[in-house]
Amino acid sequence: MTPGHLGAACAAVLRRDLLLAWRRRGDVAMPVLYALIVGTLFPFAIGPEPALLARIAAGVVLVTVLLSILLSLDGLFRADIEDGSMEQLMLAPQPLAMLVGMKMLAHWITAALPLIVVAPVLASMLHFPATAIPVLILALALATPLLSVLGAVLVALAGGARRSGMLLALMLLPLCVPVVIFAAGAVSAAQQGLPWAAPMAWLGAGLALAVVLGPLACAAALRIAMDS
Repeated sequence: MTPGHLGAACAAVLRRDLLLAWRRRGDVAMPVLYALIVGTLFPFAIGPEPALLARIAAGVVLVTVLLSILLSLDGLFRADIEDGSMEQLMLAPQPLAMLVGMKMLAHWITAALPLIVVAPVLASMLHFPATAIPVLILALALATPLLSVLGAVLVALAGGARRSGMLLALMLLPLCVPVVIFAAGAVSAAQQGLPWAAPMAWLGAGLALAVVLGPLACAAALRIAMDS
């Protein structure tokens, strides 16, 4: 990796994080198992009525995915800080924001993408209408990267500290409320046969803003945390 080759540097960071995630397949599978367990327990907890389950299915899937992603955020930068990899990224000639952005992308691929794949299964278990499942997948495809970026910024602010899960949850959950509202609104509108493009557009606008500003904020927070 020579100075100035930004594409090669970003590809190397992404490939490294995906390889490390593959070596820790148990950690990657944990959020998926958690989502499946929670989705399976809901019919037992509130009853098997299909109409009731279909009415709450969208909210259950979205909240379950949110909490599952939260499980994997705690250690996003911790290993890199502990083994000195983060200092090497900061000393690299490439912009730290771009390299951190690749780490966010790797986290989304390993933590959120499997949840999007199993989301139709969870929705079907809750008698969610098959005609609205594409809208649910689209909502998750826009909401989960936004949650990953917001979570990464908050993890960077916490300095990758150990046992910061409770602090991270307290900081992240209020920020996730608008994301869940717009995603659930779009899916609910599609379920009722109403126009759903407006809340989805708001989600897309928030994601575009987060993709531009999130890596910059995350890089600045990491520099502050490493210097302190």
